[in-house]
Amino acid sequence: MKKNLLLIALSFSTAALAQVGIGVASPVEKLEVAGNAVLDQSVTIDPVDYVNNPSGFTIIGTDPLSAGEGGKVLSVETLYTPLIVQPYSITNIYRDDLNNVNLNIPTDKYFVTIANFEAVPAAGNNGIYSPLASPDANTTNRGRFVIRAFESNNTWHVNIGYPVLNTENTTDRYTYNFDIVIYSKRFFKNLGTINVDFNGNNNATAASAPDGI
Repeated sequence: MKKNLLLIALSFSTAALAQVGIGVASPVEKLEVAGNAVLDQSVTIDPVDYVNNPSGFTIIGTDPLSAGEGGKVLSVETLYTPLIVQPYSITNIYRDDLNNVNLNIPTDKYFVTIANFEAVPAAGNNGIYSPLASPDANTTNRGRFVIRAFESNNTWHVNIGYPVLNTENTTDRYTYNFDIVIYSKRFFKNLGTINVDFNGNNNATAASAPDGI
């Protein structure tokens, strides 16, 4: 009986040091599974437990920028949420031009867009949508807003204004409300700019679909 127990102990010791394969004849990893794997209750990825939660969900992904083979395992529900919407209210803007606001959002980790823009004139102002001279009849100064996000010194900046509005003789103030939609670059691929020449026409077709989709 002692010999049998010794053999069993040696077998477990050898198995503990070997690779385990499920549906794999010759596994090369500590645990290698062929086909689909179902985890009924929870799985622990040191040091966090990911539990099946009926009131929500957890997305588990990998960070391709990490040094580990295949990428470091991470939980998307916390820091790495694919989509973040951050409202901004920029108040007391002199006249109508918000030339440059540094959002301090790093360009190497995130891509941003602007949504839900609203221009609110201060009390007593003429209103940004009308020219100052004869606002009901004169339309010569009507134009459009310029709304853009741009990169500068490794952070995202915002520029909003109404270039053709004549506010030189006013001291009007405005409030700009908008949302910044923040996308983690871990989940988006930059395919570069596609240039399409219309050759003076009103219709054109891109030379090809984006490379990499």
